[in-house]
Amino acid sequence: MSTHTTHSTPTTHVLIVGAGFAGGMAAVRLAGHSRGRVAVTVVNPRPTFVNRLRLHQLAAGQQVPAPSIRRMLGPDVTFVEGYVTSLDPDGGRATVHGPDGVRQLLFDRAVLATGSTTEPVPVPGGEHTHGVADLAAAERLRHAVASLPAGADVAVVGGGFTGLETVGELAATRPDVKTRLVTSGEVGGWFNPRAAAHVRTSLEGLGVESVGGARVRAVEPGLLLLDDGAEVPSDLTVWCGGFAAPPLARESGLAVDPDGAARTDAALQSVSHPQIMAVGDAGHTVAPHGGRYSMSCQLAFPSGAHAADVLSAEARGTADGGPAPLDLGFQGRCVSIGSHAAVLQLTDRDDVAGDRALTGRTAVALKKFQVRGVVAAIGIARRAPGAIRWPGSGRAPSPVQAPVAG
Repeated sequence: MSTHTTHSTPTTHVLIVGAGFAGGMAAVRLAGHSRGRVAVTVVNPRPTFVNRLRLHQLAAGQQVPAPSIRRMLGPDVTFVEGYVTSLDPDGGRATVHGPDGVRQLLFDRAVLATGSTTEPVPVPGGEHTHGVADLAAAERLRHAVASLPAGADVAVVGGGFTGLETVGELAATRPDVKTRLVTSGEVGGWFNPRAAAHVRTSLEGLGVESVGGARVRAVEPGLLLLDDGAEVPSDLTVWCGGFAAPPLARESGLAVDPDGAARTDAALQSVSHPQIMAVGDAGHTVAPHGGRYSMSCQLAFPSGAHAADVLSAEARGTADGGPAPLDLGFQGRCVSIGSHAAVLQLTDRDDVAGDRALTGRTAVALKKFQVRGVVAAIGIARRAPGAIRWPGSGRAPSPVQAPVAG
């Protein structure tokens, strides 16, 4: 690893690609903890923060705050607006295309915090669908929804958290159109029985028709074709399928999983290029239970904070025995169904739905606190770098072994 000297103080240059939940947290915590030994640079495609928890609201026509990233990160972090179009892990060089042209950034360590997008629609006719997983897609959907005439048919495909929140928000915003949720499983099937019943009742109250137990085999203009032979009218189709990582990790030569996420060890270091770390949805880290950590803000914030702690300890020379593994336990998932209904489903540490769930006004208030608090959390971490804590898995973490590509 190369070093640079400023006023006789060795400085490690860390490049963070992405300023979302994980990248923003990593940047402010690292800058605050490193005691001047780390120069932190963040590259992000736009100068304003995107709150992914509210993209379905933006798509439905609501105004969603977009705070300045430069202000959010503070003066101790260098912000560069642009896209990292290539990353050379071994050479420590990134190519950035931004409003001012193309530039090269050098780094000793890099953190991929590029998040995720909706995976390509896996059936014929995907070009006829809209998405809501990133800002550009949500803005396109916003214009499409605003252009719908009264009486039009809208179909949201996918019964996961994104699908549930999107169909609920669209139905609440446009009660003059016919809204349907199309899912291959049972509607609300992830929740415990009481919470699932509340999800279904809330959707029915918004006029949403649920079509469960059938997969979409093709999308045609104005129509969805299901694998059981049924047809669902749809003037506007929103595809809320699974998530995939942007191509940067794969194109940079990192070991990745089938979805393009960088494979990492327990300390969030790339198994093929340990000088690169991957946090949030950009990384595939094996959890204590043996599977991958669930993609969510519950992973994003702790993983970004943990990466900052690993890099800070390394720069300060306090990383005795190698980098510590991430130890994270989940607590619950809060899902809104329109603006007046929500479910807080409590989980075990492995993110499996438990017996307890909150509904009603309490759940709605907690959901509002969550979506507004994610930006505040980064600000708190900037002012008090050690303030962010998270629950552990309850298992004794195993030592991190030397990364092995695979």
